[in-house]
Parts: sequence; structure tokens; C-alpha cells
Amino acid sequence: MRVALLCSSSSVPTTDWVADQLARRGHQVDRPVAPLAAAADAADAGHALADRWTVDRPDVALAVGWLAGLAAQVAARETSVPVALRLTRAGRSPGSDRDRIEVALARGSALVLVPSAGAVDRLVDRGVPRRLLRVLPEAVDTTLFADDGAEASATAGHRVAVAPGSDVPSDPARLLAGLPACQPVVLPAAGHTRDLPAALRSLTAVVAVDDSDAGVSLVLQAMSCGVPTVAVDTGTLSDLVADQVTGLLVPRPADVPEALRSLLADPMRRQSMGLAAVDRARARFDTEVVGTALDRLLHEVVPAHPEVAAAS
Repeated sequence: MRVALLCSSSSVPTTDWVADQLARRGHQVDRPVAPLAAAADAADAGHALADRWTVDRPDVALAVGWLAGLAAQVAARETSVPVALRLTRAGRSPGSDRDRIEVALARGSALVLVPSAGAVDRLVDRGVPRRLLRVLPEAVDTTLFADDGAEASATAGHRVAVAPGSDVPSDPARLLAGLPACQPVVLPAAGHTRDLPAALRSLTAVVAVDDSDAGVSLVLQAMSCGVPTVAVDTGTLSDLVADQVTGLLVPRPADVPEALRSLLADPMRRQSMGLAAVDRARARFDTEVVGTALDRLLHEVVPAHPEVAAAS
């Protein structure tokens, strides 16, 4: 099928692997507009897309992020192109303008893809029909983020990174205060992805306190590199981390230090969790696995031609 792939500015890494996976499966992938950063840009882009799609119509628009969804649905009103909408933290800010927009976009989409069962329940509570909702996990490139390979140089002691998020203290080291021989690590900045796997492999653990897009991505990358996680049991983190298997889930950020202390004190447990994290990342969150699931879900919107279906 022909897929028009739209993204919000924060969703570029996701659309990169999505475009690659769909192309590998024989789909034609168009990126008709630049990443969108503001609602006004999205509305303008939507009107421009409507003009384009009137004469050159895709089979489906896959919109990653609510801004991309806004552009896609503006265009779809005039062209009847079905929209598959990907949302990450949907329903997390009840009553906000963004929440109202996301719910309206979800109701108007042919398919809504969210990363966790909790997100499905939140959107159903907001009035989105359950029949429109599907869980599509977040993904990680397990070839790039592998548990074997070079490690960044490290000093003695435990190296712990705190995943970014809105609930992270302004000084992330506060989460690690009072832990013996625990060194907070600042990871390579965005744009230095090639340096990140080695840095992750040098860690003892990763801490995550909320499921921001960047935080979820880092937890998956760390899991794929064999690093156990201590995470607050919330949102997508609850689906990523298998408690007591690939890491530890705690009820509140205040519980992180004690859980991390117990993990740092038990090297055999850390090793076991790291191995389990690699297996879980490869089995459930690898881009190939999630790409196959996405392909299947898009065919719910645009069924395969009879001859294709017969061949499969």
C-alpha cells in the first residue's frame, strides 16, 4: 500500500524506523511534510496535503503524534484518506487542551495506536470507541543497541543514569543521594546515537520515574544493552519492565533509592535481570517485531488485495 507518513517534531526517531520497516515490507512510504512543531503549522500543512491528495491520493495516512494527526485529519476531511493515529501519552493530562484535541483526533481516526493497555483504558474512559484502539509497543533497534560490544571508559563504582522525564528532579543526582559508590552518568546528547550503546553497556542500572517519550526510549535501549531498570510503576513503563525479572517497579519516585540500593547490592541479581532484559527487548520490542505488528494493523485499515491475501 501507499502510506503517507507524517510526524511531530518529537517523533522523528520513531518515523525513521517505521519508514524503514514499512519499506522492507513492500509499501511505498511518502513523507509529504516536514516534522510539525506547532498547531498552526499542522493546520496549514493539512490544507496543503488536501490539495496534493486530491490528485495523488495515498491509501492511508499514518500520523505519529497529535500534531501530525491534526494535519492528517484536516486533509482527510476533503479527501477521505483514512488516518491511523499513533499517540504515546494519551489521556495523561485530563482537562487540558492537548487532551481534548487528542481525544477528538482519536475519535475521528480509522485506527488509533497506543503503546500500552493503560493508554487504551484511558482513551476509552474519555469516550473513544474501544474498537478503534490497538496496542502497538514502542520499539528499539536491538542490532544497534546490543549487549555485546565496546563499553565507555568508567571509573570504579556503580554507574547509574536517570532517564529524562517531566517528573525528574532538576538535579537528577538527588534520586541517587545517599547510595554508596553510586556515580550519576550523563549520557551522550541526542544526535550522538552511535556513542550511546557503549555508554549504556557501561552502566550498572537505569532509573526512570515517568514515561516521557525520551525516557521510554532510553529504558528500551538500556534493556536491549543488558541493563536492568528501576522504574516507577506508571504508564508505558509498567509494560516495558517486567517486575523482579528485567528490573524493579516501585509505586512512587520516593521508593526509587531503596529499590536501587537493593539492586546495587546484588550483582548476581543484576546479571540475571540484564540477561532477561535483552531477551524481552528482542522478543517484544525489536523494530522487526513491532514493524510486523504495524504492517498487520495497517492492513485492518487497507485490506490486502485479494491476490495478495491468497498468496499469504
